[in-house]
Amino acid sequence: MIPAPKEITYLKGKLPFPDKLRLSSRQAISPELMNTIKLILNTSEVGTELMLHRFSPLPATAPDTYVVQIDPDKITISASCDNGFRYGLQSLKQLLHLQRHAGFIPCQQIIDAPQWSWRGLHLDVSRHFFEVDFICQYLDWMASLKLNKFHWHLTDDQGWRIESKLYPQLTAKGAWRREEDGSVYGGFYSQEEIKHIVRYADSLGIEVVPEIDLPGHCQAVLAAYNHFACIPQDFQVLGCWGISEDILCAGNDEVLKFLKALFQEICSLFPGKYIHLGGDEAPKAKWKACPKCQQRIKDHHLKDEEALQSWLFKELTAYLKGLGKEVIAWDEILDGDIDSAPIVSVWRGNGMDAAKLAIANGNRIILCPNHFLYFDWHQAEDKDEPGAFGITTLEKVYGFEPSAYDPQQSSLILGAQANLWTEHMESPERVRYMLFPRIYALAEMLWSHPKQRSWESFQARLQELEAAHETF
Repeated sequence: MIPAPKEITYLKGKLPFPDKLRLSSRQAISPELMNTIKLILNTSEVGTELMLHRFSPLPATAPDTYVVQIDPDKITISASCDNGFRYGLQSLKQLLHLQRHAGFIPCQQIIDAPQWSWRGLHLDVSRHFFEVDFICQYLDWMASLKLNKFHWHLTDDQGWRIESKLYPQLTAKGAWRREEDGSVYGGFYSQEEIKHIVRYADSLGIEVVPEIDLPGHCQAVLAAYNHFACIPQDFQVLGCWGISEDILCAGNDEVLKFLKALFQEICSLFPGKYIHLGGDEAPKAKWKACPKCQQRIKDHHLKDEEALQSWLFKELTAYLKGLGKEVIAWDEILDGDIDSAPIVSVWRGNGMDAAKLAIANGNRIILCPNHFLYFDWHQAEDKDEPGAFGITTLEKVYGFEPSAYDPQQSSLILGAQANLWTEHMESPERVRYMLFPRIYALAEMLWSHPKQRSWESFQARLQELEAAHETF
């Protein structure tokens, strides 16, 4: 089973393999939980009893704890919350599949709970656009392995992917780019499609975290509204990979007005707690030459252009807090004078320096260092292996240990995630190839306690699951 449960105790007896499961519960089952059960398992009016038992939360018990009990005549899943039931159902689904050919399931008790609260997976849909059905399949893969945060990178230089009714040019112009062969490439998600994806994710116990990257990686915005640049010109959505020198003008009050109105609209589409504002790879040459930006620096007694970006983030963080959101940003925000409010996505290099800076500043962190958790990197040293930049092997992902980034155990680490940047992933098939089997290692690394993890055991269990020719 992947991820490995915290505790399995084998009991006497065995349960004949249940071809059908009959749902029962002494407590009322919420419509949300019923929807989860229908998504994960096929139930019927007859068959082996599957009892759902809701227990009261206990102080010494992790909130998402679940217990799966296999008895000779029934199966019981116990939990204190819907997510606990979701995780128990996913474990049962794996157990059923693995025991199908044996004809029985050994009686046993599984007691389990996650090690980290942030167990994330990222997907870039700006560089290459993916249809709604594939996004839902991606969420299915996450849920099957108990991952719970979907970081959706929706905007970049190469395309804006969210319908805005307030600013329609963002998709009319910003969602489409001219390719080298002259063809037009692009797409975007309508507001109804976004709501559908968010509802689907919620039914699986996954929170969608949208990313609106700024002030850099905004050439798609500038192609739609060029007066938001320091030096307006006829911008085009970027048709190649890389970093644009043109970024949003932080000295322009109209930019702030635009962002605040836009975020109010976007936050209405994403009811979750978090929003990611990027903050990475924003060259400051245009700010240095911009009279408005220099005046902003002077008016607020800022040290330099990095401090200007910090000022911008403080303004937006305060505004988004009023909308009930917490801001996340890439670790470049630590280069300026940022306060402890934003959560920092630690990504550069091995992440140790950024993590140390963030913790010293009191910022919570999500670990995604590219040396370990970038799934657009090669999976092996084979010269024909697809990918970019470095090498991130299955074993390297499995061996990553988040707690090593906070020796003082300050509780500022929320967890970790893997990132998939799609410059070189033009199809769902390529995304799947780059994701598997590393997603298995990611899931176990984030779910299971280090003492429960074993590379040798993981390899054997992975081989067993892969031999089944089914992705859970």
